Amino acid sequence: MTGSFDVGEAFGARRMAGFKDFFQHASATRVVAGRDLLSSTGFELGKEGAHRVWLVTDKVIRETGLVDRVEAGVTDGGVEVAGVFDDVPQDSSTEVVDRCAAEAREAGADAFLAVGGGSVLDTAKIADSVFTHGGTAAEQEGFFLMPRADDEMGVPLPIAPLVCVPTTAGTGSEVSMGALVKDPVRKVKLEICDFPLFPRLAILDPEATRTLPPKIAAATGMDAMTHAIESYVSLEWNPFQEARSMQALRLIRSNLERAVDDGPGDEEARGNMLVAASLAIAIELGSTHAMSHPCGGLYGVPHGVANAINLPHVIRFNAEAGDDVADRYRDVCEALGVESGGSGAAVGDNLAGHLTQLVEGLGLPTRLSEVGVPEEGIPALVEGAMGDGLSLMNPREPSEEDYERLFRGAL
Repeated sequence: MTGSFDVGEAFGARRMAGFKDFFQHASATRVVAGRDLLSSTGFELGKEGAHRVWLVTDKVIRETGLVDRVEAGVTDGGVEVAGVFDDVPQDSSTEVVDRCAAEAREAGADAFLAVGGGSVLDTAKIADSVFTHGGTAAEQEGFFLMPRADDEMGVPLPIAPLVCVPTTAGTGSEVSMGALVKDPVRKVKLEICDFPLFPRLAILDPEATRTLPPKIAAATGMDAMTHAIESYVSLEWNPFQEARSMQALRLIRSNLERAVDDGPGDEEARGNMLVAASLAIAIELGSTHAMSHPCGGLYGVPHGVANAINLPHVIRFNAEAGDDVADRYRDVCEALGVESGGSGAAVGDNLAGHLTQLVEGLGLPTRLSEVGVPEEGIPALVEGAMGDGLSLMNPREPSEEDYERLFRGAL
């Protein structure tokens, strides 16, 4: 080969490319995806060692008849339903988690089955930890702090088997080791993350999302979009999540609007969105989530809606950090079919504008003021965002002044 071009140098020139000094990636959940899987739920639970399962859901889902079908599938597979907990609200709390765990213990359950959206899945995950190890939901807060062998330095101790059937395509909680729950006293979202929180199994059946209302399909779809974009540009990027994020974006581009516009009639789009959400989820996120968590904790803004509003503003902010970050957004633009030429600021503006138009077309709000966030709440929102650990993973370090500008821009 002639000339001075060095392939290694070219790939290593970008800070967010090449071979990293260190990264870790885990994906411990078995996934089964396809049609007509609900009837085999008990068969799959048996593979995970379940005998008496505690079914966690909410009243809205139960009223659709979906839970009855899942229960029938459980018992047909030779597994007993120890009881059904359907008191999970849209924005679950530590009190709900503790009650769920206590009732599961009283019922003599030995496994958990979650049928629902992100709030239900996260409730079941944390309740399973409380059920297994004791304590309270509030005491679970933190990253990699669950009980471990060998004086807390060894392998994390497992929790009871957990199987998840997501009824929304957004949070990806069914395959993640993270969970969020609201502490109503402190008015914050508690972030809990550790390897045992990976569910043993996720069942992705488009029938479970057939009755999903269009607005919720849109909001949860934008949650998946945010996961995919933020994990791709995070300082903690890794090549495994890169591949997952890019495929998730391709699936979202082709299926989100279809799933919203004709959800009941488009089984393929709903199934592909379930896969996209499971691919997109990551713990390597950034300032969009750091902003959205206090919006939910303080003002009850649904998480997917908050992400849809905040994401374009964070993209513009990050893209100004330099060519390295802008190049990451160029990749995102390519996956979404967005013009990616020009300066870094132009790339960020094009992508942000495209997403705002998408959000409007999906029928979602584009301003925080539309969902009950007042201007006088900005100082508390800034404090919440600055204290969120995901800010540390953002590709451009935000200051208090930066977050104030971002919140005001989103208001």
